[in-house]
Amino acid sequence: MSETISSNKTIAKNTLLTYVRMLFNLVVSLYTSRVILQVLGVDDLGTYQVVGGIVSIFTFIGGAMAGATSRFLAYEIPLGNLERLKKTFSASLNVNIVSAFLFALVAETAGVWLVLNVLSIPPGREGAAMIVYQFSILSTVLTFIQTPYNAALIAHEKITVFAYIGILDTLLKLLICFLVVVLPMDKLVAYAILISLTGAIIQFIYWVYCKRHFKECVFSWKIDKEIMKPLLTFSGWDLFNNFCFGIKQQGLNILLNTFFSVAINAACGFSNTIYATVRGFANNFMISVRPVITKCYSIKDYGRMQELIIDSSNFSFSLMLLLSMPFFFEGDFIVTLWLKNPPEWTVIFCQLQLATCIIGVLYSPVYYGIVATGRNKLYAIQDSILMVLSLPITYVFLKAGYSPLIPFIVLIVIELIKSNLYVFILKKNIPEYKISNFYKKSALPCFMMALLCMSLTLLCSLLFKQSGWLRFIVVSLSSTFSISILSYYFLLNTHYKQKIRKKIRSIFFSN
Repeated sequence: MSETISSNKTIAKNTLLTYVRMLFNLVVSLYTSRVILQVLGVDDLGTYQVVGGIVSIFTFIGGAMAGATSRFLAYEIPLGNLERLKKTFSASLNVNIVSAFLFALVAETAGVWLVLNVLSIPPGREGAAMIVYQFSILSTVLTFIQTPYNAALIAHEKITVFAYIGILDTLLKLLICFLVVVLPMDKLVAYAILISLTGAIIQFIYWVYCKRHFKECVFSWKIDKEIMKPLLTFSGWDLFNNFCFGIKQQGLNILLNTFFSVAINAACGFSNTIYATVRGFANNFMISVRPVITKCYSIKDYGRMQELIIDSSNFSFSLMLLLSMPFFFEGDFIVTLWLKNPPEWTVIFCQLQLATCIIGVLYSPVYYGIVATGRNKLYAIQDSILMVLSLPITYVFLKAGYSPLIPFIVLIVIELIKSNLYVFILKKNIPEYKISNFYKKSALPCFMMALLCMSLTLLCSLLFKQSGWLRFIVVSLSSTFSISILSYYFLLNTHYKQKIRKKIRSIFFSN
């Protein structure tokens, strides 16, 4: 029991640190996005989004290895076998080095052809677009090498270091905004070069810290087949899944670029920024919980594992709703305040992306439960089919003359389907897992709470006819209040309610 309480305290501390990091990142990224839009302009920024996005097709490799390394290290840590930890880390680093080489090979052949022959680049910007592409490749190679070190930090739950490095990364990107303005060179090219340089600095810091603090972070070309086989099997299915995700993401960019213009790509890019930033808050909570879920599975503590999945689903959903609600009701005001002159469709793109995100964060702890088991074949096949299927469906609608909203609506429907299938896959992997508990204690209460919160916030917003600071503040406060109260009644179990009541009494009635 004491071990469980200690683990809860660790999760709470790590979560607080990641939220401080993300809040700082959010404020700075809102400012830097605005500055970069003003400095580069809509066309150059759209070019950066669509050309840099080509490289994102290949980053699925790094994502697959990050998940695999973190999972296998977290699984081995409670077992206390240092030699297996060393072999696991070394195997992961070997795979990442080979993957980086293969990525560069494909990116410099098929990727270059795609940039030169398929993308719609504004006249006269072809040279700058190719330079952006080359530096995007360099950034991705560095990301591959960084992946095992990042995974080691998370597996050891060193979230403090992870948060500090993240803050430094944000500060460097803030510095980039000022340097792009003053450097006497093409602004788009300068931006691409500085982003790559930032990645190199962050990679070096990860390497130095992990080498000094984790004994398993040593490199060897020697391969242990017993460890390499499950690592490659797991990462292989994740690789396939992430490849399909990259195809879906860049396919969406290319479809929007083909049927519309780079201005639509810029609007999509801004919606992706909002999605990534807000989803990051919920994901950072999962950074703290993820290794604990895996460690619970490692020692066969399935009760604690299910408790963590339900609690983290509820918390992530509440946080996501809290961050998204003002955007649903005051999107025009927020985006205009942020970007001054936003590209058309930016607001509605952001709102639809956030709707997708709300669904995803509710089920992401279930997904990490599947990852903890190491049996990821079924969910990888399911996800891949659904994600790739979204592209021909979107193409048919766009070809028929529908608006740019269609891709985002299709993604919402697919997210809802694949997320619910996660619950049944986890049950297949862990027979002790109770599906009814998740829906009874998490999914259904969350959606009921969301419906009530949106209704109450809508009533408050209707009190004001014109958008402005007053209505924005009222909407934000009313949504925060309603989510806090309703989360207490709908989502918290008796234990947490008692702790909150005790804490309130100690604050207000201590004398």
